[in-house]
Amino acid sequence: MDKDTLKGLVILIGVAVALAIFAVLGTENGVQKLSCVGRAILHGVAITNIHGVCGL
Repeated sequence: MDKDTLKGLVILIGVAVALAIFAVLGTENGVQKLSCVGRAILHGVAITNIHGVCGL
C-alpha cells in the first residue's frame, strides 16, 4: 500500500469513529442509533442519507 491509500484509510476510520461517538453522545438513545448507522452502512445507504434514515 502506498502512503496515499494509508492516509485515506486513516481518514475514513477517523470519520467512522467520529460518527459513532456523535451517535452515542449526541442522542438520548445512542446505542440504538449507533446500531442503526452500522446497519445502514452495511446495507449500502449513502452517507448523506443516514441522517434521515436513522433520525440522528
